Amino acid sequence: MAGTYKRAVFVGPRQIRFEELPIPQPGSHQALVRVRACALCTWEQRSYTGEEPFYPLASGHEVAGELVSLGHPVYTDAQPGDRVVVSLLTRCGCCESCRRGLDNLCDNARQRSCEPGSVAGPAGLAEYVLVEDSQLYKASHEVAFESLCLAEPLACAIRSVRKASVRPGDVAVVVGAGMMGLLHLMLLKRAGAKVIVSEPDADRAAFACRMGADAMIDPRHTPFVEAVRDLSDGRGADVVFCTASVAHVVEEAVESVAKGGRVVVFASIHPRGTRISVDPNLFHNKEIVLTGTLGQGREDVRQAVRMIADRLVNLSPLISLVLPLERLEEGLQAALQMSTYRVVIMP
Repeated sequence: MAGTYKRAVFVGPRQIRFEELPIPQPGSHQALVRVRACALCTWEQRSYTGEEPFYPLASGHEVAGELVSLGHPVYTDAQPGDRVVVSLLTRCGCCESCRRGLDNLCDNARQRSCEPGSVAGPAGLAEYVLVEDSQLYKASHEVAFESLCLAEPLACAIRSVRKASVRPGDVAVVVGAGMMGLLHLMLLKRAGAKVIVSEPDADRAAFACRMGADAMIDPRHTPFVEAVRDLSDGRGADVVFCTASVAHVVEEAVESVAKGGRVVVFASIHPRGTRISVDPNLFHNKEIVLTGTLGQGREDVRQAVRMIADRLVNLSPLISLVLPLERLEEGLQAALQMSTYRVVIMP
């Protein structure tokens, strides 16, 4: 395919450069996808502000688009013209982590090879993206691209909820009612749990109620541990998901769970390197499990795409703003606001 395409590159804090590049041709086990929607997650936000300074960076990893062409040979059930979700997480398939089934923790995820002078990154904030055939997930033509691109964050939440072994009737607490907290809320309600959400922002708390939360905690006015016990007949939560990037919520979560309870550190904690302090006897006396989760595996993405296609989840309320690629900076500034859930860029 002749011609050029536009790609956004982060070159410094709050600095974006738009590049014009030749449209690539897919080779062996590759596919060319025309990007129709790319959502902005917290990684893009932190790269933009300089909190996670890695430059230059071709960012954008929550991608849905139209399959344009395939190389040869390829292994995929998608054909040109199909709507696809693209999982841009790097999985080498060869390292110890990948071979142990932990491909979301691929040892080579940060060492993706680049041509000399090229830019690292998933590169989804562009008009086209060249991907491996294993990164394609065929999607439904009946679902909007804006919703399909949210398969990636949904898959991350699916992995988190599955790892916590949530059972019907469990008391589950979600700390934080941002985008990822609300995805947890949706999945936990489907799993039959009683869901309590802790959120200090009044508008976000009200939105979580409308999305189905059974109870709310305002940690500014009620001590978190006390509130969880009050809402669980004094027993404590069966599972707590920490979707806020604040260290002290992990400490409080450990104190709030019931015997045999699980605490999942879903969000990365910032600033990085922050330490927490917990009583180790809580683990001994109550058999508490403290764990975490990062990204998603291939099965999580497959499940997310099917859930969206079959309309088992409605993600449209979480789309706050849709903008063209040329207004990416405006979208990033909007994404930084507490009132925003997901901003979707549609090249």
